[in-house]
Amino acid sequence: MQFIREIFRIRLPRLNMLTVAAISLFASKASFGQATIQQVDIIGKTTAVRERQDDVGMRSIYGREEIEKYGDTNLSEVLKRLPGISISEGAGKGAEIRMRGLGNGYTQILLNGQATPSGFSIDNIAPDLIEKIEVMRVASADMSAQSIAGIINIVLKKKSSNQASEFKTNASLQANRLSGNVSWSLGAQTPEEWGDISYVIAGNAESNTYDVNISLAENVAVFQSANGQWQTQIRRQLQQSQQNRKDGLNLSPRIQWKIDAENSLNWQSNINASRLEQAKHEQDDSDTTDFPMNNSLWAAHVLTSRNDLSWERRLDDSAKLNINFGWNRLERDAKFKFWGKDSQANLQEIRYVNGAALENEYRLSGKYLAPYSADHVVSLGWEVSHALRNENRLERDVQVSDSSVISDAHFYQARINKFAAYIQDEWSINKAWSAYLGLRWERITSSSKELVAADGFDFNNVATMASPILQTVWKQTEQTQWRLAMNRSFKLPSVANLVPRRFRVDNNNTPLNADFQGNPQLRPERAWGLELAYEHYFGSTSLISANLYRRQIDDIIVEQLSQSGGSWLNVLSNHGRANVMGLEIEVKTKLAELSSRFPDMELRATLNRNWSRMDNVPGPDNRLSQQVPLLISTGADYQLLPRLRIGGDYHFQASNTTRESEYMRVHRNPKRHLDLYLAWKQNPQSQLRMSVSNVLQQDSADSDTYTTPTARWNDNSRQQSARTWRLVWELKL
Repeated sequence: MQFIREIFRIRLPRLNMLTVAAISLFASKASFGQATIQQVDIIGKTTAVRERQDDVGMRSIYGREEIEKYGDTNLSEVLKRLPGISISEGAGKGAEIRMRGLGNGYTQILLNGQATPSGFSIDNIAPDLIEKIEVMRVASADMSAQSIAGIINIVLKKKSSNQASEFKTNASLQANRLSGNVSWSLGAQTPEEWGDISYVIAGNAESNTYDVNISLAENVAVFQSANGQWQTQIRRQLQQSQQNRKDGLNLSPRIQWKIDAENSLNWQSNINASRLEQAKHEQDDSDTTDFPMNNSLWAAHVLTSRNDLSWERRLDDSAKLNINFGWNRLERDAKFKFWGKDSQANLQEIRYVNGAALENEYRLSGKYLAPYSADHVVSLGWEVSHALRNENRLERDVQVSDSSVISDAHFYQARINKFAAYIQDEWSINKAWSAYLGLRWERITSSSKELVAADGFDFNNVATMASPILQTVWKQTEQTQWRLAMNRSFKLPSVANLVPRRFRVDNNNTPLNADFQGNPQLRPERAWGLELAYEHYFGSTSLISANLYRRQIDDIIVEQLSQSGGSWLNVLSNHGRANVMGLEIEVKTKLAELSSRFPDMELRATLNRNWSRMDNVPGPDNRLSQQVPLLISTGADYQLLPRLRIGGDYHFQASNTTRESEYMRVHRNPKRHLDLYLAWKQNPQSQLRMSVSNVLQQDSADSDTYTTPTARWNDNSRQQSARTWRLVWELKL
């Protein structure tokens, strides 16, 4: 244990790390000109576990078996069952993916190895369109270093034409709300006279409805210095109900053209068209807010498309050149209407908000891979992209009493330019020891300007980052190996957080429900990372692993609360350093691999313990905001009969109290989640799945407190949950 403590005390000087990475990239037993170039054979892996064992990087792969096990229609439902990943949802907001307890930009989501475009939601990608999911603790140099917690790479299907076409239909029931989903995947080969061309057309259509019901108890007290007691001034009970609906169509076509033995051309696209609706009603039992009764209706049309056109050329001596051109497009049109009423349901104010956004992004990248010796495979690459976003927001407030109108209009344009260059070397030092060395440099320029007002939301922000990466694996035996990794990573503030525009809450502005405003002076958060892992493999699908990690993060971005014009306002700012560390343990096994006497059952369990400490926030509990401290999951799959398989997963997330600032405390109650499924293989071509999610039906309970020497605000909220029953029929032709 003393050795481990010393590892976590290691300082990582920038100069030394950069020097080691740069020199090691070109270290070799023979010079480039004298190297004996050998043919590199790509050997298919039998299982994802074996592929994980042979990979020099810290990467876990989850294929179709894990993705389709419960017949999930949302990708967030799939991810929450993967080891070390948790999902944070609240008050009807979208799912936030967390690795090592950290989301909100610390975990990067990639689609086919590329950063997802602005406005992208992971639930726009249907699970049936995904080939595999890669979870990486440390990014390689050919991927963006914006991944302090880690990377989740979603790889779309690349089904060849000789595979069976698939059709799947899905029906689910949650709290008496019925949802439906249908997906398909069709592949074919063109006639020979057209050339060696194959294509796949995969798609998904869905219509989902669900309700969210929240109750909130608010208390406001003042401190009486005369008797040293807190005296309650306001007691408020709020009931909120939401009705949510999503209708969407998702297409993922792919064309592959093998021009000749050396050249191939590929086009991969993903197009999503969605209509989103949310109707909300709130009512409280007090007259302390502007609108004790209020209703709102929000609706949006969203169209996103992502295209990648890549050319690959195989050169002499197994070298390879890849050029990729891509373009993204986002169109969003949203309308919001708010009715504010008094306690007698008399209409007081009507608020109209119309917003639209159009964003186009173009990117070009290249990668050259050269196995220039028997021991080294070097890759060089670059990436450049340009994104232009136009957005407008029109707000009109109508006072019913005198018919007065207050209008506010904003039109602004934002640009994001990115450039990155990298070099990496996979080095086979000997039969037992391999290493990966990489160096990536990125420059990101973002700017925004108001198109109407001269004193609008103009800003210019430039961030540069050099990210050295070292990963190494030592195979102690054929079954046991050790891993070590060190890297530099960062978290870039989003454009929305840089724009100094104020977003108002609709009702009841308090320290716990404040307005929000971006800050154009934000700097990126920068982190040094260290990983140490032990892995033991037995059988083709069984393993035990333990991983220790540490991150030192500078320029942490936090919300700074203040009063502005009589209202409470949160403004983001950089606020010192945070230290993050944790332990991850994973066990999975197929009992039949251990002994023929055991039943055909798969068992798995994971434990994730995370710690963090912010230097500029007084303790105790001065952790990063909403970090998940403890996550435990267990699961089992059992082949009950030759055609019948059952299984389940249980997840426990411990309670958490966080001191976000000198006066703000947040408490999250523990969460327990149980899912069960049954799969009946009717024949080799069809299968029926039945599953039930959230069997325990545990409500989510949170508590927020803001305490100054003279006043205290406290909110206790509870969000109801419901079981989801799902029936899925699959057909392969």
